[in-house]
Amino acid sequence: MHAPNISDSDPVFSVLLKHRVPFVIIGGHAVYRHGYWRQTEDYDVIWDRNPESAKVLLGALTELNAVWIGREIDPATSIEKTYPVNAAYINCEHLMMLWTDHGPLNLFDYVPGMPTEDVTQLFETAVEGDGYQFSSLAWLKRMKRAAGRSKDLVDLEELEKRNPSV
Repeated sequence: MHAPNISDSDPVFSVLLKHRVPFVIIGGHAVYRHGYWRQTEDYDVIWDRNPESAKVLLGALTELNAVWIGREIDPATSIEKTYPVNAAYINCEHLMMLWTDHGPLNLFDYVPGMPTEDVTQLFETAVEGDGYQFSSLAWLKRMKRAAGRSKDLVDLEELEKRNPSV
């Protein structure tokens, strides 16, 4: 089976790569990489948290004009206020659900659905494609099972059909 390509011009992944953020692609883009195409609305990645990666991540998120959405309502617009990502935010959040100029970006410093698992394992087993690191199929299936949402179960079923032995 030939894995689909992610374009070199992909804005979010290419900026993270350019800034040398250590990350592994998960979610819908990884599902696509492993042979099942479906629409995805966001970018999901696990990043390897350490002091140096936090610094380069801030540079990448600044270039992407990343903001986080607060709980306060702006009286002028009646929508939630947004705040630019800064070092303090990166240092205290384990899941960053952000909005960028290119759409939503979810950054995890843990394995979704399995917060006690060591992310090092995910990085060590990642598969390369188009210059990016993607979650291995085995890890992707584990994350989909752990999430258990209806769309994750559909993804899991489709991935099983295409890759029954993994």
